[in-house]
Amino acid sequence: MSTTGTGAKGKRKPRARKSAAQRAAEAKQADIGGSAPSLGTRIRARVGDSGARSVLVAVRAGLAIASGLAGYVLAMFAAVTVVPNLFVVVSTGTGVGPTSPLELQLMHWLAPSLFLIGLVFVLVLVAVRSLWSAQRRLGDKARSALLGDEADPAPATDGAGS
Repeated sequence: MSTTGTGAKGKRKPRARKSAAQRAAEAKQADIGGSAPSLGTRIRARVGDSGARSVLVAVRAGLAIASGLAGYVLAMFAAVTVVPNLFVVVSTGTGVGPTSPLELQLMHWLAPSLFLIGLVFVLVLVAVRSLWSAQRRLGDKARSALLGDEADPAPATDGAGS
C-alpha cells in the first residue's frame, strides 16, 4: 500500500475523545466563571464539537431554505399580482385600448408597461439579494456562536467575488 496519497502513517495527531461527563464538567467550570455560558458553549458541552458542527449545518440549511422560499414568494407575488395590475394601470391611464392602432398601442401602452415590469424585476432581484446576504450574515453569526472564534475554512464571498 502506498503512502503517497494518504500521507505517512502516524503523522496525524490523535484526538482525545471526551465523554459526556467530561463535557458536562467543562460546562460547569464555565458556569463557575461568573457569567452564564453562551448557547454555543452549552451545545458543545452537550453534543461535542462534531455535534455542534451538525447543528451548524442544520441551521445554515434552514436559513438557506427560508430565504429561498421567501424569495420565491416575493417573485411569485410580483409576477401574479403586480405585473398584471401594471398593465391595467397603464392602459387606463393612457386611454389606449385593443381597438387603437398598433403604433399607438406600442408607443403609449407596451413601452411604459415593459419599463415598469423591468423596474419590478430589478426591485425583486435587489430584495432577493438582500435576503440572501442577510441569510449569510446570520449563518456566520451562528458559526461564531456555535464553534467559537474558529476560522471558517471557506470564507463567504459576495456575488462580486470579493
